[in-house]
Amino acid sequence: MVPVEAPHEIDLTDPTSPVVPRGWVPAGTPIIVVGIVDEHEMFALGIRTCLAESPLVKVATVVDEDVDVVIVSPKMAEERRFPAPLVICGEPPKKLAPGNEVMAVLGRATLTADHLVASIHAAAAGLRVVHEDRSASPRLAGRGLEVLSLLAAGADTKEIAEQLGYSDRTIKSVIRDVQQRLGVKNRVQAVAEGIRQGLI
Repeated sequence: MVPVEAPHEIDLTDPTSPVVPRGWVPAGTPIIVVGIVDEHEMFALGIRTCLAESPLVKVATVVDEDVDVVIVSPKMAEERRFPAPLVICGEPPKKLAPGNEVMAVLGRATLTADHLVASIHAAAAGLRVVHEDRSASPRLAGRGLEVLSLLAAGADTKEIAEQLGYSDRTIKSVIRDVQQRLGVKNRVQAVAEGIRQGLI
């Protein structure tokens, strides 16, 4: 019998790519520990059931420092601080709890098990998931990105100006520019769009 080498990469979008058989994990392959926090028990159970089919993901019973990624609802991302990167199932939250890092936002209406597992792997690797239809929009850089990040953290104009060393008037101008580049009408929408695009 000739030993077969396990693939180092699996492309979930390529139907010809080899797939790891269910229940079999090559020796030394890291398992991603995932926590699930959602106010809707039935939805959380559905997510748990989807993830049970992946041999590379283990669902934790408690969300603590040992989890690698946390799947949360928008409400939980707004209310609680989590010790690991987040995959949000639902609309982007209006405001994140301080310290939370969003790596993916997946709409519940279009959520598939493959998208969820791929997003978990990306988040565990420190990669942000951006929807393809959003990736072509103008990107932010420099001061605009700094200001958007501070808005997402809950800072107001005066706090941003003090932290970055600019006048209130300059910060208001930067915020208007950010809103225009993202195609939104207010600060809340700018933060939501920044999360959708993986900018913050």
